[in-house]
Amino acid sequence: MEFKHIEYFVETCRHRSMSKAAKALYISQQALSRCIANMEYELGCTLFHRTVKGISLTEDGTYFYRIFSPQVAQFQTSLAEAIAHFENRPVSLPFCCAPLIFRCLDPELLFDFQEQYPHITLELLELSDTDCDAYVEADTSHFGLLAIPENRHGERLPYTPVKTFPLYLFVHKDNPLASQQEVNFSQLKDESFLMLDKKSYYRKLVRHYARKYHFTPKTAFESSDANQLISLVNKGRGIALSLEPMLDNTVYENVVMVPFDDATITWCIAFIYQDYEKLSTVAKKFMSFLIEQVNTAKK
Repeated sequence: MEFKHIEYFVETCRHRSMSKAAKALYISQQALSRCIANMEYELGCTLFHRTVKGISLTEDGTYFYRIFSPQVAQFQTSLAEAIAHFENRPVSLPFCCAPLIFRCLDPELLFDFQEQYPHITLELLELSDTDCDAYVEADTSHFGLLAIPENRHGERLPYTPVKTFPLYLFVHKDNPLASQQEVNFSQLKDESFLMLDKKSYYRKLVRHYARKYHFTPKTAFESSDANQLISLVNKGRGIALSLEPMLDNTVYENVVMVPFDDATITWCIAFIYQDYEKLSTVAKKFMSFLIEQVNTAKK
């Protein structure tokens, strides 16, 4: 049993909820449940009562919490002291980022972070979606910022959402779909799709929903440049799926943005990593800052 598993147990006790504890620990609820179950197997006891109303400590769980919660608290205090001792030393923080991420998120956030933490130098590596995956998989200290479909959950790399956007249909104003209040994905069966290239998760998302609505999408053109696709929509060369911040009506005056009737058709900007626990304190600080600032801006 690793010490971090005991930390997970103590955090779960504090929140009295698997889902809340998992969110605070930046791990999935399934991973936390599996960790607790493995602890119970190793100890030969049941730590939590599990009911439809939630969880509560058993007698053995109460004993285990009483024994280890002071040690976890002492470890966290000592760790905070050590971090405070080293935190003002100059350090570089490299991370990968897919193109156009900061078209959807305010790039001023990067400047705000640098002003708040002048000793941390951000090093942004702009890579494609698949290259970002490869970068993160190369080292446990690496992390990235991607625009990914929400249904990617469960694939090889875990992620922490920053902000979720609804996807819209971008269509030429003369297309009959442009006059609808909302569109069903099945109505795109005979349309020509303008696709991002194979290094983007955009293709996977389009194909996922096409399968859901029982058709194979027809590709008219593909490119690595999202702006080029919108430009082609503006000329009536096909349709595209995109995000509201990507549409500039002063440039693309012929493009109409139509919402889908399926609320699950979304695109999520998220941090990806191998193991949150193995990221540096500086990386975690940057992730927390960005998530907090984006969520504060929503309110």
